[in-house]
Amino acid sequence: MCVIMGGIFTYKKVMHMRSERMASGIYKLLDEYRIPYDIDKRSIDPNADTTPQLSKGGESCIENIALFTRDNKPIQMLLVGFPFKSHNQEKKVIGSRLDMAERKSLEYLQEMLNRIKTIYQPGAKILIFCDGIPFAEYFGIPQADVISYERDLKTIASDLPDITVLDSDDMMQKYGLTNRDGIIILFDSYEPTDEHFKKDMKVIPASAIERFALELDSAQGKRLVQKYGLNTIAYGLMARETRMRNFISQAFPAQEYFRLTVHFSPDISKKFGIRLSPQSNVTPYHGALVQEKNGQWMLCFKKDINQRRYALQSKLVNGITCSYYQEL
Repeated sequence: MCVIMGGIFTYKKVMHMRSERMASGIYKLLDEYRIPYDIDKRSIDPNADTTPQLSKGGESCIENIALFTRDNKPIQMLLVGFPFKSHNQEKKVIGSRLDMAERKSLEYLQEMLNRIKTIYQPGAKILIFCDGIPFAEYFGIPQADVISYERDLKTIASDLPDITVLDSDDMMQKYGLTNRDGIIILFDSYEPTDEHFKKDMKVIPASAIERFALELDSAQGKRLVQKYGLNTIAYGLMARETRMRNFISQAFPAQEYFRLTVHFSPDISKKFGIRLSPQSNVTPYHGALVQEKNGQWMLCFKKDINQRRYALQSKLVNGITCSYYQEL
């Protein structure tokens, strides 16, 4: 009996060590896609520091991955984002519909998942939680535009085997809601209230104010700022974002989902900052795709694209017209 028990213990120990090594290998691969500095600052200021910054929480991050590798299960990843196309068509994006910037970013994520599968057969999956409905009002985005964006995103992602889009239609069905305002009411049932958030926050970080100011730097955005004030918009948006995060923590617990973020994360044990393009500081819904002749690509603001060097083109992706800039 002692020999049998010893053998079982040795087997479990070996399997545990194997899963830990696998988790470390996956972490090493993911680190190649980690956002290494504050891309939000960089998107606002082209002279901002891009020196790679160390993130804490590496060991805990490996442990989060090991929750899956120990049971030889696919790593379920949750990415909150892809809300709607920026309304700033004057300086940031090509139009109100999604375009090749989104498709290229999704392909980039799928390539990362393909690489994970080469070293870990169960692979990894990304669930994209579209967060456009709760924030559209702060930027003057009609709900109809959000709905179109989400449905187009699902369509262009439909041939990417390891990426799933969870949109407002799915939320309504899951929680038995009759309209999309019900999603907002659901999120707003969590803490904090706007008043409590404002009392606790006191001062909004300058980088957040600059980001919102850039997003609202258009004819419509300026009207919103004039009507409500930039600080009021920022407080309301950030308070709701906090409530949504509290909802997500409960609905998608950390032990079941490996959390990703499209922003720089100083503590990757909580959220892992993942790049959506090889070397850009702009998310696809805030910019446009620029394609070089040699196949290299990047995402940038429309105002920064030399339109004498690049021409506007479009391709069909799963029946959706996707625009981008191609080098002449």
